[in-house]
Amino acid sequence: MKYLRILFTLLFIGVAAVFISAPIKYMQSFFNGLTVWAYNVLPALFPFTVITTIALKVKPQTKHSFTKMLFGISCDNVFITSLLCGYPIGAKAIADCNADKATATRMCAFCSSAGPIFMIATVGAKLLQNTAATLILISVHILSVVANGLIYRRKETVELLEDETGFKPQDFGNTITNSALSIISVGGLIALFYMFSDMIKSFLPSAVSDNLAVSFAIGLLEMTNGIFGVCKLADVATATVLCSTLLALGGMCVFFQCYAFLGVKNIKAVDVIKMKLTQSAFATIFSFILVKLFL
Repeated sequence: MKYLRILFTLLFIGVAAVFISAPIKYMQSFFNGLTVWAYNVLPALFPFTVITTIALKVKPQTKHSFTKMLFGISCDNVFITSLLCGYPIGAKAIADCNADKATATRMCAFCSSAGPIFMIATVGAKLLQNTAATLILISVHILSVVANGLIYRRKETVELLEDETGFKPQDFGNTITNSALSIISVGGLIALFYMFSDMIKSFLPSAVSDNLAVSFAIGLLEMTNGIFGVCKLADVATATVLCSTLLALGGMCVFFQCYAFLGVKNIKAVDVIKMKLTQSAFATIFSFILVKLFL
């Protein structure tokens, strides 16, 4: 803990020094990050989050649990929320459910994924502009989530209690407020890490900073920025594979978005990172195979 505090202190001093050296440049960089969030993440995330939250509250209860059959935990609502809404709404759903620490940790293996609307509308339609590549992204997204959940499955099964209160008209305001606050936090972190990415690039020669490997490395820090760079510099096949990896992993920015909620359950950060690494490994392998077959 002592060394971690020293590290964060040094990082703070370093970031502050770089920011002061060119404040206008990095204020603009922060604003660019907000712009990326506002144009590419907010429209794909906010409406879907509100609609999904309401739909899951009013849906009829079922006797059979899909997630219990596959992963050994009956948490269909959390799984569907994560699959449809993406980062970090899945993590918020885990934090809000009545799972204990061990169960919540296991749920991170299959309830933490990118949103399909973002993959279709932004990555597929705007960047890749290829229908087959977009379908591969979606397929890989689902396959990697399921495969990751299966490898962390345990013999014992867990039955989580469903919220039986249903949806009341007065809950609509709370749903809007909670969704807005969650997504605003996403925007702030995206803008912050967008600025950090530009700070790192400023130390690199211009010939190196616009390199595919650097763009992918930036994606490990801030996913959206990295995906933009990868799609700009790589051919469709390569970009599809690399985007699949980044979407499954999420990067440090997504990790902090999710852990802001998961920390409530006292889940170890190293366990979340381990699960995201295996999920991204599955995504890379699946996307490489599908790209070879269909692109």
